[in-house]
Amino acid sequence: MKPPAPRRPGTSPSGPERPGSREPGAQHSKPAGPAAESAKPTRAASPKDLARPIGQADAAAVLGPVAEPTDFLKRREERRRAKRSYFLKTALIALAGAVMVAGLAWVLLFSSLFALDPGHVTVEGAQSGLISEEEVRAAAAPYEGTPLPRVPTGGIASEIAKLPPVSAVEVNRRWPTGLDIALVLREPAMIEGAEGAYRLVDSGGVSFAPAEPVPEGLPYVVLPEGDKRQDAAEDVLAVWAACSDSLKARIGWVSADGLTVSFTIDTGATVKWGTVDDSALKARVVEVLIAQRGASVYDVSAPAHPVTV
Repeated sequence: MKPPAPRRPGTSPSGPERPGSREPGAQHSKPAGPAAESAKPTRAASPKDLARPIGQADAAAVLGPVAEPTDFLKRREERRRAKRSYFLKTALIALAGAVMVAGLAWVLLFSSLFALDPGHVTVEGAQSGLISEEEVRAAAAPYEGTPLPRVPTGGIASEIAKLPPVSAVEVNRRWPTGLDIALVLREPAMIEGAEGAYRLVDSGGVSFAPAEPVPEGLPYVVLPEGDKRQDAAEDVLAVWAACSDSLKARIGWVSADGLTVSFTIDTGATVKWGTVDDSALKARVVEVLIAQRGASVYDVSAPAHPVTV
């Protein structure tokens, strides 16, 4: 019988020792000291490590080295200084703008630099015998020396429009110290009144100026006062336009009341025209009747059935 072979270190009688096959209760010695700590392998922190609470000592290992601290107080002070500087600049700009606006307002509204000069008021459209430039300038005279922006051009225009010959007026500022006034005068369309006191009347029935001298070619009219006056004036002009030149030369006074029209002729007879309807036909009938027969009244209010008396 052969003696047993000597065992190698780390082997068991049943064969070489495998990892994890140590007998229960077996203890293994751990290397101690700084060398052992440095020899321990390191691993990166996993999400599982970060999810669980860690101690203060392990925080540096997990999170890494701490960066240099920032001087928050210094940065905060710099921001405060920047804000103060911004607000100060804004306030100074706003103050300068307010001063400029106030100065400009004073120059425009209160200084004499832009004061109205009557010598710089121009009038366009005045007509001798109807209205003079002096009459128009008189409406602006009370504002002499007033800064131009404060001159009430609308008020001046309203005063000028009250003058009877004026149909329309426009007043504009002319910088730096003047006004431009443009007039539209009424056009004479008929004559009203009595000898020695004839007056010109426009197409709307407005009596606006003495007829001196009396213009030729206009009808002499008798118009009502009040609301019917304008309608009456328009009726007269419609009849007058329908008459021929030869008939116009024989017409004396034309009367209208806003509903009907009548007139006299040089023989002393009266023509009852009626309304302005069928005026062209009525004019032809009247001329035929006057030429064919003498009468004191010619009634053509119904031109198809005229009547003479």
